[in-house]
Amino acid sequence: MSQAMAKPVVQFLTRLQQTGGLKGWDIAANFTGVSMSTVSRWGAGQKSPHPRTQLIISDLSYVVTRLSEYYSQ
Repeated sequence: MSQAMAKPVVQFLTRLQQTGGLKGWDIAANFTGVSMSTVSRWGAGQKSPHPRTQLIISDLSYVVTRLSEYYSQ
């Protein structure tokens, strides 16, 4: 596992993109209010979001996972 993938934020972003079908633009504009390049740096493990933003990403990941479980039944 790469060092970037070891970061929880990278894992949450990957889950949002794979499971929820969300793109970096969706996460940037609709949920966190940051630029697409900022989300890209988070995904690469180069930067970490503000703790409040980390909570938003974590909550969004939880909702996407739960909806995925619900709709896959």
